[in-house]
Amino acid sequence: MSARSALHGIPFTKMTGSGNDFVFFDGRHVSLERVKSPEIIRSICNRNNGIGADGIVLLEPAPPTADVRIHYFNSDGTPADLCGNATLCSTAMSAMLGLATDSGMTLITPAGLIASRVTAGLPEIDLQPVTAIRDDMPLDMVPGEQRIGFALAGIPHVVILCTDADSVDVEGRGPLLRRHAASGPAGANVNWVSPIPGGHWRYRTFERGVEGETLACGTGAVATAVLLTSWGLAATPTVTIRTSSGRYLDVRLSATTAPASGYQPTLRGEGRVVFRGVIESI
Repeated sequence: MSARSALHGIPFTKMTGSGNDFVFFDGRHVSLERVKSPEIIRSICNRNNGIGADGIVLLEPAPPTADVRIHYFNSDGTPADLCGNATLCSTAMSAMLGLATDSGMTLITPAGLIASRVTAGLPEIDLQPVTAIRDDMPLDMVPGEQRIGFALAGIPHVVILCTDADSVDVEGRGPLLRRHAASGPAGANVNWVSPIPGGHWRYRTFERGVEGETLACGTGAVATAVLLTSWGLAATPTVTIRTSSGRYLDVRLSATTAPASGYQPTLRGEGRVVFRGVIESI
């Protein structure tokens, strides 16, 4: 039996966080070993011959460390320390599965412990403080780009202030910046942001591991809000960002001083079930 045919009969849930979509598995009934190989993950996430997703998530109980452990993999099969929208979806799903209560839970990820909750129907997560911030990066800008910074928001992000995010050639410029030496040995996600009416911001993300543009990126929204605040451009403690799906993510920041100066972010956004199913063949 092939690795892919071994998926037959596995139940799954498809979720979306502002267009950033994921296939979820309940780790109490589906073992991590059964779904974690890169070949299987790529097959599941394939949008033509599989279910289609930006990544897969397996949730399992994790007492006494936390309520739930999140195992997250990008669509290319690589594991990731953190995905903001996957964590928003995981918060909603953990409450639905009865793994935790929606009033408050703790989630363990490779990037650390995350407190989260569901309020007014939307999941909200408290991420680890963002202290690795560079207001200016040694990267050449192209017309329309005004400033480039960096923030480690669980995973590394390059953030570029531009005149119009909608006009950026994300697929053309993204791969170069994603792998630039200044982004670190593992590279970084790349985000372009520009102001829109109402005091809000529009952003677009080229995401490593997906190796293309995604409709939303939770940690990218956090990194973008941190840089806008650090640059003195955010007018309020809560930065509202419009994603490429048209939905909004809210990032609330509070300043930190110990053990290092930076920002404590809380991310709030969509975590919605699209459909449930059982794998027949992939």
